[in-house]
Amino acid sequence: MQIPQNLAPCLRDNLNPAFLAEKHGILEYLNPEYLSGDNDKYRKLYDRLAPLYDFGERWIGFLKYGNTVAKMRREMMQLLEWQNGAKVLYVSIGTGKDFNYIPANVDAKSLQLVGADISLGMLRRAQKVWSRKLELSLVHCAAEDLPFADNYFDIVFHVGGINFFSDKARAIAEMLRVAKPGTRLMIADETQDFIESQYQKNALTKKAYADAQFDLAEIENAIPDSTRERQTHFLWDNRFYAMTFRKA
Repeated sequence: MQIPQNLAPCLRDNLNPAFLAEKHGILEYLNPEYLSGDNDKYRKLYDRLAPLYDFGERWIGFLKYGNTVAKMRREMMQLLEWQNGAKVLYVSIGTGKDFNYIPANVDAKSLQLVGADISLGMLRRAQKVWSRKLELSLVHCAAEDLPFADNYFDIVFHVGGINFFSDKARAIAEMLRVAKPGTRLMIADETQDFIESQYQKNALTKKAYADAQFDLAEIENAIPDSTRERQTHFLWDNRFYAMTFRKA
């Protein structure tokens, strides 16, 4: 198949052609090894939620939480080291909501953005919202097998999802692999308290999250000892955490 020109420079050389496809401008690289278990469960959930996802946060979320969600996203995005012209990888991009909160002193249109997600439904939503606003390429893949080249991206971050990835340690290792040496990375997601108070009570998500439990220490311990400046930040009245660490 023909690799999209804007993605070709950032892809690794040893991709398995059997996993490659292209659907409506979205590159697909789906390794079946990572399409079962929790990955498959939550992929299907977010494919279903995608059409209403932004509406839910914009209106239902606003009625319940006011401007506090936007404040949290803004604070979270400021934990990264933004610079004009940067090559940026957003793992678990979802609908790309966080692009609204790129710091104001950065020219968002100068960024070379790549978004990866296991949910094709969410990627299609991101494509619809952002394709004419930003230089954004989208890849349908599992976080545990990113199709990108080593040491390529200036900024690498993940928001939402890692709590229930099938292999958290491998996903973090993949993020580190594709980041340039010296890069500060970030992984962020909801705390267990928020999962219990929101996802386990919401009619659209309570079935999928009925028995969902995760250990924050497991994720912290999955970050390799070789990284530097490791910090865990708690945001939004402890409903959200963001871990930052620097690649050696």
